[in-house]
Amino acid sequence: MADSQNQIELKNPAVAAVLAFLIPGAGHFYQGRTFKGAIYCFCILSTFFCGMALGDWKTVYYQSWQGKRNLGYFAQVGVGLPALPALVQNSRFNKQSAPSNLSQNDLDASYFQSQPYQMDLPLESPFQGTLLDRGDNGQNISGQLQGTIRLKSISGEFGPEVTGSFEGTLDGQQIEPLELADPVGIGLPLGGNQRRGLECAVVREVSGRRTDTGHIEGTIPRPFLNWFEMPLSDRELDDINKELGKRYEFAVVFTWIAGLLNLLAIWDAFEGPAYGRGDEEEETGTSAPDKEAAPTKT
Repeated sequence: MADSQNQIELKNPAVAAVLAFLIPGAGHFYQGRTFKGAIYCFCILSTFFCGMALGDWKTVYYQSWQGKRNLGYFAQVGVGLPALPALVQNSRFNKQSAPSNLSQNDLDASYFQSQPYQMDLPLESPFQGTLLDRGDNGQNISGQLQGTIRLKSISGEFGPEVTGSFEGTLDGQQIEPLELADPVGIGLPLGGNQRRGLECAVVREVSGRRTDTGHIEGTIPRPFLNWFEMPLSDRELDDINKELGKRYEFAVVFTWIAGLLNLLAIWDAFEGPAYGRGDEEEETGTSAPDKEAAPTKT
């Protein structure tokens, strides 16, 4: 380290190492090594974000729930700030999924909530999905729905109930609003997918009584902060592997490589560049010893 400091001023190596961890190349910019800093910053971050994009932005997450551990994250976290939100998201996910926060009657404790008092109601959101229903004339109706869904909780005879409506199109054609009611299942607020599952019954007046005649099933969008770098459930992980196949594995490896490469950048910021033998500067104020004169023959 002493030899490298003679040629490059490393300033405070500890500060440089911390900066290099937080943002690849930042430690080198701090030391005035702008060219090397720019190379580290571009190469490492482009590799990392390329991996995230290839994996549909679901490659980086940390999981520590019910004994599950995502060990690959410890390679990804080497890239610094871009991977650190996963730790916060894991903490939020664990609080949501704690046994005290989920009902035993949930459709799927890792995916759905089915109790009105647990849902974030009232809800108004874009909806995409399918309809399976029986019309007023008894004819089956099915197709692709796209529009807006509205749900709210009301006081019923036996406790809270959910009611609502859907307005939009069926297979591209405008339809009359659908009346919705219990049973309702809605995906947990936090999850690794950009969209949140939703199912509910369709009700119609049949012989003067409100009767379930079918149901809708689909998804609504999650806010960015509720899915980005959030732990993936087993179902979500299976879905992304089915959708992307080997591409998802390549994407994960890209993020690992980026994190491991930044470890080299951190070390370089802390220790400085390596020099070969003979590259060291000669110490000033010293001179080579005078050569003794060769004895002359007489």
